[in-house]
Amino acid sequence: MLGLVGIGRIGTQVTRKAQAAFDMQVIGYDPYVAPEAAQAHGIRMVADLAELFRTADVVSIHAPLTPETRGLVTRELIGMMKPTAFLVNFARGEIVDEGALVEALREERIAGAALDVFEREPVDPENPLLQLDNVLLSPHSAAQTRECVIRMSVTTAQGVIDALTGRRPRYIVNPEVLLRSGRAGEGEMGG
Repeated sequence: MLGLVGIGRIGTQVTRKAQAAFDMQVIGYDPYVAPEAAQAHGIRMVADLAELFRTADVVSIHAPLTPETRGLVTRELIGMMKPTAFLVNFARGEIVDEGALVEALREERIAGAALDVFEREPVDPENPLLQLDNVLLSPHSAAQTRECVIRMSVTTAQGVIDALTGRRPRYIVNPEVLLRSGRAGEGEMGG
């Protein structure tokens, strides 16, 4: 059984693939998704995370990093997992208590984990996860598809055009610079 933490766009795509390829039953937890909406995707909602972690053979995390989700997967939840279960985190590293996960993997209290995100990135060469045989690690590089690279390139070019023509770029990494320069308006950057 697959247990999803987060049933948004990615969680529902994972569900579709798990059901089609492996005929998996899927349970999910997401306080922002109505049970009827989840059921439309073949996902049975559970009452709480404890039920999901106790029941699932694979726990797959697909939640955004927010103040509510930071540290969401605690030592206690990891401790509820079956010894044959796997934890998959392709969302954000800070959602999972990495120290507790390392302990559970070292002591073989869970079967394994698959991660492409870490509490601290880039991953420290001394991170104990790098030494474990029951964990699969990869870079968080899903954005490196041809389509995504094209979309990022076009968005970047549009941002440059916006800045050079006095419009506020849509995606700003350091908005405080615009605030300091007095050019923080929504439409035109002014001057």
